[in-house]
Amino acid sequence: MDRPLRGDSERRGPEDGAAALAERLQAIRPELLDSYRQALVEQGNPLGTNPEAWLTCHEQAEHVVADCLATLRHGGESPFDAGLVLKTRRLGGARISQGIAPIHSVRAGSLLFQVTMDHLSRICADRPGSERHLIQALLGLQSSIIRRLEQGAIGHDLFLLDVVRDAAQQGRNSMAREIHDRIGGAASVALRQLELYELSQQPDSRLTALKQAIRETQHITRDLVTELRNRADTTRSLQVALSSFVTAMALDKTTVEIRVEDPGDHMPPGLADDLYLMLRECLRNAFAHASATRIDIAVVIEDGLIRASVHDNGIGFDPERRRGHGLASMVERARLLGGQLEINSSPGEGTVVDLIAPIDKENRARHE
Repeated sequence: MDRPLRGDSERRGPEDGAAALAERLQAIRPELLDSYRQALVEQGNPLGTNPEAWLTCHEQAEHVVADCLATLRHGGESPFDAGLVLKTRRLGGARISQGIAPIHSVRAGSLLFQVTMDHLSRICADRPGSERHLIQALLGLQSSIIRRLEQGAIGHDLFLLDVVRDAAQQGRNSMAREIHDRIGGAASVALRQLELYELSQQPDSRLTALKQAIRETQHITRDLVTELRNRADTTRSLQVALSSFVTAMALDKTTVEIRVEDPGDHMPPGLADDLYLMLRECLRNAFAHASATRIDIAVVIEDGLIRASVHDNGIGFDPERRRGHGLASMVERARLLGGQLEINSSPGEGTVVDLIAPIDKENRARHE
């Protein structure tokens, strides 16, 4: 008796499914990435022609292919954790430093999709019925590329915001110097000459009025210089800057609470800038490595001291075994402020970073 004909699903063994397609894609992975770089070079894209840029571009392409493989093997993409988010965002800023415009990243993403699609289509050509798995792979590929382009764009914007912020402050400082040196200096000379002239003349109400006008000019000049050099409400500026950074990171799974207290408004703008950079680095480390669900930042100015702390409930680490550039930079910046930075952490116990530093310039100057 003849056996009944098997349906297509029975005739196709597991080797013809998504897992088999994943294995075939894995086998041609080096060839695919070589083709990708060749296409970038032919396009004249600096992400392919610049050896340094290609290293990071190659790494991103590897992650994209890995996501495509995960989609085929497990029905979903590889998790895009906080560390990978930060790395991709920093890459967006690094591209600016390399002189590479964002449009090149967009074109590179589009080209990677095209090259990968061509290779997938080729290895599916002799596999009837593999169209469903091909579509599955392409959807995973598209999603992975878009996610990385989005995070790179955010990193690009954050980098530019820092540049604009620094440039604006430098512009204010420059204008303050010009006003102080030119207008303030001229007013001082005029007042001195007028006082010398008065010594040899009879009292004159007109000279008295002129002296008063010059003194008012000096007061106005000093006020302008102070206003330009000192940001209004540095406490609020620090809180807003930190909140903006947290918002830009768009990490929904982490709650961040920020508290800045300076009842007497004693925080100098320069100190606020240094403090922002240190606290931002703490946040970056927590986002990238801690896997924390909550981060608390507290800054208090009292008794001539600034006390700041960052506490996360993450996985913790051994400070003696991990001394990266970020931690070393924070310790050095604290030393230059005349303060001390203490890091308390252990695996599984979260991390607490405490800073204490004087707010007066004289004390800080001894350490510079």
